[in-house]
Amino acid sequence: MRGSDIMQLRSAFAVFLWGLLAGMPAMAGTWTATAVRQPVNYTVDKVSWQRLVAGTSVPDGAWISTGPRGRVVLQHGEDMITLKPGTMSAVFSKSSGEDQFEVVQQSGEIAVEFERRPGRNLSVQTPFLAAVVKGTGFTVQVREESASLSVTHGVVGVRDPSHGRATDLTAGQSADVSAAKGLSVRAKGTKPKIVSIPVSKPLVPAADQSVAGQKAASAGNSSAKSNAASANNGRGKAGSGGNTGKGDGNGNNGDKGNGNGNGNGNGNGNGNGNGNSGKGNSDDDDD
Repeated sequence: MRGSDIMQLRSAFAVFLWGLLAGMPAMAGTWTATAVRQPVNYTVDKVSWQRLVAGTSVPDGAWISTGPRGRVVLQHGEDMITLKPGTMSAVFSKSSGEDQFEVVQQSGEIAVEFERRPGRNLSVQTPFLAAVVKGTGFTVQVREESASLSVTHGVVGVRDPSHGRATDLTAGQSADVSAAKGLSVRAKGTKPKIVSIPVSKPLVPAADQSVAGQKAASAGNSSAKSNAASANNGRGKAGSGGNTGKGDGNGNNGDKGNGNGNGNGNGNGNGNGNGNSGKGNSDDDDD
């Protein structure tokens, strides 16, 4: 895929998510970063990214990106959300009283501790599963083709909207939802019952590797890795009866901002005819 195509996919995905959630009311930042291990960045305008440091009050709906070693704990009173390395997520307030929240998780892993009281609730939306917290502690992990949820204490309602299935999990139980097979549960002893629900489209779209990689590149956490396989190989074709020469280019990586890999290959073909050299160039955005 060409660099221009990748950028178009990234832009389209960002616009889709922000448009999808634009209808949620914007509240003052209610979640504070209490513990940060860099690199962690956030954006409020889907264009410019800022470093997230301990003590920062995160604006409502800001997208947070953790790098390969990044980690951040967000706290709101007694509630906590931990974003682990390689995660892209945002927290939206759904009421003026700041007692109802929606966590949108596009990739990576989060751990949630949320105190359920009358009038308070928290839900999690991913490309594969949706969870409604009923006063609990749990973790959610989103991968390319599936998502999983494990409960440490309390109760969590898990929905698989694409396949129309749902269940309630308690401490020690887990659920897996894959794009291909749908919802399955794991438990010691009796498994929780799975019930049917109306089929619906997930609120968060699944992203392929090129789109999911936006978080590190945009946030300045890229570690570009380019080699001859990712760069174009220069190919030269000899004339009639000639042999083909191949040259492999090695990309250069950048560790700040967007990583760019550039590969140049020169091939010389010598045969009975006249060999023509070919040169291949590629620009890869590697996250």
